[in-house]
Amino acid sequence: MKITGINDRELARKYLETSWRAAEYIATNYSDKVYLGIGIPYNRSFMSFEELAEIGEKIASIDPKVQVCVLDYFPTFRNRRIKRPSVREMLKVKKILNEAGLKTVIVQTKIGHIGP
Repeated sequence: MKITGINDRELARKYLETSWRAAEYIATNYSDKVYLGIGIPYNRSFMSFEELAEIGEKIASIDPKVQVCVLDYFPTFRNRRIKRPSVREMLKVKKILNEAGLKTVIVQTKIGHIGP
C-alpha cells in the first residue's frame, strides 16, 4: 500500500494476490513460450530485508530460474526525502535474493546493473 498509494486494504490485497497468481500461471503453463521477468522496486523506506527475503522465497517457489530485476527505487519528483539505495545496499539485496533460492538476480545501481 505504501508503494502503490492504494488506501483500500482489500483492493491492495486483491491486486497483490492477482499478480502472484499471474506470475505462477505464466511460469507453470507457458515457461517454454513466454519470457517471464519479475521486477521489484526496493528502498528501505518501504521494504525491510525480511520482506525482501519473503518476496524472493515466494518467487523461487514459483520458479527459481525466473529473472528478477531489482530497481534501486528513489523518487525524482515527489517524496524526495527517500534516498537512493547505495551500491553496497543493493549488493546486499542481491545476496538476500540469491540466498532465497533465486538463480538470476540483477540489481540496478547508480554505477550500472550488477548480476546475475
